[in-house]
Amino acid sequence: MEILKSDGKRVEYEPNKIRRTLLRAGAKPELIERILESVNRQIRDGMSTRALYSIVRRELKRASRCLASRYNLRDALLKLGPAGFRFEKYVASILGAYQYETATPEDEFAGLCVRHEVDVVAKKNGRTIMIEAKFRNKFGESVNLKDTMATWAAFVDFVEGAKTGKCPHFDEVWIVSNGRFSERALQFGVCRGIRMVGWGAEEHSLPRLVDHATLYPITVIDDIRSDELDAFAENNLMLCREIAERDPTSLGRQMKISGERAAKIISACQDVIGVHKSP
Repeated sequence: MEILKSDGKRVEYEPNKIRRTLLRAGAKPELIERILESVNRQIRDGMSTRALYSIVRRELKRASRCLASRYNLRDALLKLGPAGFRFEKYVASILGAYQYETATPEDEFAGLCVRHEVDVVAKKNGRTIMIEAKFRNKFGESVNLKDTMATWAAFVDFVEGAKTGKCPHFDEVWIVSNGRFSERALQFGVCRGIRMVGWGAEEHSLPRLVDHATLYPITVIDDIRSDELDAFAENNLMLCREIAERDPTSLGRQMKISGERAAKIISACQDVIGVHKSP
């Protein structure tokens, strides 16, 4: 049985891939096997990965809204586009939850030769990190060698510029993306000591960072509107975990939405992280 990927390639259907993503979302083994049985009854040769994903999410949603929202992480990250601003804010929020001091600078920094944008600056344990947030609008788009080399070149320019007092010193450089890295990009990044955080099953992948501390973006909520998302981004409130703790009245006032709408968003966020406050 083969399925059709978003890039047009046909690959063998692998139930274990679905099993791993369901485990990542927190589904119990019994539920996973039940969902796989249902998928196996509905799958057809040549079915698209998108259609397969829809079947899995529909079956998961019947069992648990919370798990379905978590499983929806990749789509939720795409909703942070089309520009990278919201994704940068989300990356900063994730690192903030891991006790990094973060900022998303509006102004460029001077290197030795030219000025460069820095998407996120993170500090922890006396070390300052330059972070390039590479947002991808489609599943099939990856971070390539050219992207990675450009990030490294900017980092080197900063390091050399810091020696002359032109800019702050950066100790590390990371690339964080909702997409995958090409093989050559990974090879170069590992060789140069760049921390590569992208979509995948690796220990330091973006899904692992999110799942480990339930750092799901507000975009896992199906009916969040673009204007609402902009307001949350401007107020640096990108994590369901943060929003779930808020009071509806104060959140509504801050976001300029009704208290009723704020309460609905808070409740949806509480569903996602699996916690509800007592009335």
